[in-house]
Amino acid sequence: MKKISVSVVVPVYNSEAFLTPCIESILRQSFDDLELILVDDGSQDRSGSICDDFAQRDSRVKVIHQTNRGRTEARANGVGEAKGEWVAFVDSDDCLPLDALERLTAVADDDTDIVLGNGNELPLHPCPEKIAMDEFRHLAVRGEGTIGVPWGSLYRRYLLTPWVFDLPRHIMMGEDYLFWLRLVFLSEKPVHVVKENVYDKGEEHTCNTFVWTADYCYELNELRKGSIPAEKQMEYLSDMLDDRIGNMFSVAVCCRRHDWIRSAYYQDIINDLASIGRSLSLKQRLFFMLPARWLRRLYSLLSRWFRR
Repeated sequence: MKKISVSVVVPVYNSEAFLTPCIESILRQSFDDLELILVDDGSQDRSGSICDDFAQRDSRVKVIHQTNRGRTEARANGVGEAKGEWVAFVDSDDCLPLDALERLTAVADDDTDIVLGNGNELPLHPCPEKIAMDEFRHLAVRGEGTIGVPWGSLYRRYLLTPWVFDLPRHIMMGEDYLFWLRLVFLSEKPVHVVKENVYDKGEEHTCNTFVWTADYCYELNELRKGSIPAEKQMEYLSDMLDDRIGNMFSVAVCCRRHDWIRSAYYQDIINDLASIGRSLSLKQRLFFMLPARWLRRLYSLLSRWFRR
């Protein structure tokens, strides 16, 4: 049996409007030593049939049909069937540039377990071609650039253990961030960075409709802490706080101040900042003091506009 270099895993759920271009972009790659695993996560539209049609026409395509269990478990089941040395993830409403896998695999050497795509989005100038894992972990905990998403990168299959995907199904925002946290503590090898674009992202749907709450973020943070080895918690506390404050901004935009100002999540942020001699910046304090949600939304929009 021919050895497969890359397994591309695509979780599919009610994606009939976008699925065909997605699949075609993978099968047309300039790098063809691949298998494509389509995981139909209980779709109610024609997505499952589209997957089956491609499998009948191309021997590189394998289809898994499962009852609806969510995107994370769909990825996990796809990895469980994968035969490639490396694994790449693609969302079913996205596409790959023609040479994406060729660019990623070109730097996948023996001293690498992770190849990060779209490295120009990292806040490192200039961005090196390799980043030591100790440094990369700090970037991952802060969720910098595309580190916080599974797509657009390559991973050694042996890193993708069941624990990496073992998350409660209702964690729908932040689950990709937790995926990365668990992953980077399973390898000591430096991360190779590809600076060119290797992924064409479609329109985001979940982020635009999700309502962040203090209770949700509290649970997310407990999972965050559980994803970092206990003996390294203090080393990464400042980085965790940066991401937690970002989550708190989302809560403040979504919810009334009364709902979160005395929450355990907000109070834990203040206490943890104090424990390492930090405090909220003046801009952050002003934001959280704004009494009306519409003012916080306006502040957030203006802040994004001025950063452009």
